[in-house]
Amino acid sequence: MGRVAEEAVARLAEERRETLRQLLNLTSEQCQIKVESYGRPQGINRMLRNITAHELDHYQHLQRLMTARGQHLSEAQLLLLKAQAMRAEVEVMALSLSDEEFNRPGPNEGDWSAAQVLEHLGEMERRYRSEILSGLKAA
Repeated sequence: MGRVAEEAVARLAEERRETLRQLLNLTSEQCQIKVESYGRPQGINRMLRNITAHELDHYQHLQRLMTARGQHLSEAQLLLLKAQAMRAEVEVMALSLSDEEFNRPGPNEGDWSAAQVLEHLGEMERRYRSEILSGLKAA
């Protein structure tokens, strides 16, 4: 992993965190409000879809760039790509909860709270990473 790429990804992640901080609690009604974009009115819901579509366009751009350079994602990179995508979904769900909701257990007997789920995910990620690294050292 290159330092320059890591710094660029960190800046991009901060932009997404700021977007989530400011827009995550928009209501469905607010998504219908029109805003000015490129000289014409667009629904906020359309603008939110534009975020995803724009990201997809440039995802494809990066794929072409890698292919042109003869680079392909390894099995580990593909699996970590999927894990990162799943993490994004978990983050948005968790961030959608108030502090009280985040700490409240689920509706069924024995259900964990979102706080417990995230803590568990972090613990297990550290464990899996440690086991992988230990196995690599032993190999």
